[in-house]
Amino acid sequence: MIQNLRQKIDDRVRENEILANHTTFKIGGPAKYFYLAQNSAGLLKAVKAAEELDLPYIILGWGSNVLVSDNGFDGLVIKASSDKFEIRGDQIFAEAGLNFSRLVGEATKAGLTGLEKFAGIPGTFGGAIRGNAGAFGNSICGVLYEVETYKDGEVKKLTQAGMQCSYRDTILKHEPGVVLSGVVKLEKDDPSKIQARVMESINGRRKLPIEPSAGCIFKNVDLAIQEINEERIIKELDITLAEWQETTKYGKLPIGFIIDKLSLKEKTIGGAQVSTRHGSFIVNIGDAKAEHVMMLISDVKMRVRNQLGIQLQEEVQYVGF
Repeated sequence: MIQNLRQKIDDRVRENEILANHTTFKIGGPAKYFYLAQNSAGLLKAVKAAEELDLPYIILGWGSNVLVSDNGFDGLVIKASSDKFEIRGDQIFAEAGLNFSRLVGEATKAGLTGLEKFAGIPGTFGGAIRGNAGAFGNSICGVLYEVETYKDGEVKKLTQAGMQCSYRDTILKHEPGVVLSGVVKLEKDDPSKIQARVMESINGRRKLPIEPSAGCIFKNVDLAIQEINEERIIKELDITLAEWQETTKYGKLPIGFIIDKLSLKEKTIGGAQVSTRHGSFIVNIGDAKAEHVMMLISDVKMRVRNQLGIQLQEEVQYVGF
């Protein structure tokens, strides 16, 4: 198989690559095969090769927002990377593997506003598109103009409407498809004002954990979609109605708030711990295994479900389970 892959892609396909070295969680066993795609053409070539060989594959960007099994992945892991982007008036085209922070920086220098809230979010542009990444009440779909994808043997373009965006979700999380590139539509503004807002976002993220993590493990509770018992939650969390109204003023119940009020911070299993700085993060405090993280996720979900009647949903993507 390795020779077939190298013939179809190139000689840089590797075997038994430890994925802990490619994830922000620093967790994960070996990929049977591993390839670093340096642009979208290489990404597409690798995907087509895997499909032709009937080999399972996944796309890995910067390795954030994923939890990789201790057993690794029995297939081809394609790591997407790229430095290709192009500013077109009030739009920016970028390949999927571009560092998301680089995209924010280039928009700032060009005097284009709309990406400031995403400053400091780790990952690639493609990963941000697929998961509708967001921060401080904003999401990437809010500025998304067009996405180029590969699906069912064809390269297709999707509009923002075609992406079927919702909170931390797009159609690409539910149907086969690989993001190759995207276009964001922004607005002109004074670069110095944009830079000030970028720094405000970065400073806001300094409150987040510094230990290895996947980012937020759980999605916040979308009150427009998920049914909850408000009176029960207020009572169980021992908060006032005013606190509830302030906490949910943006239409979501933050998971970090729930976990803090339930005194679940610092809960530890093996090398995995609920962060002391932000309850929605599970961090690797030293030699954590995926098994430890899974057990901790299960414990937190059970406690929240039993005490508040809320079924938490993971934001993190599982690989190799």
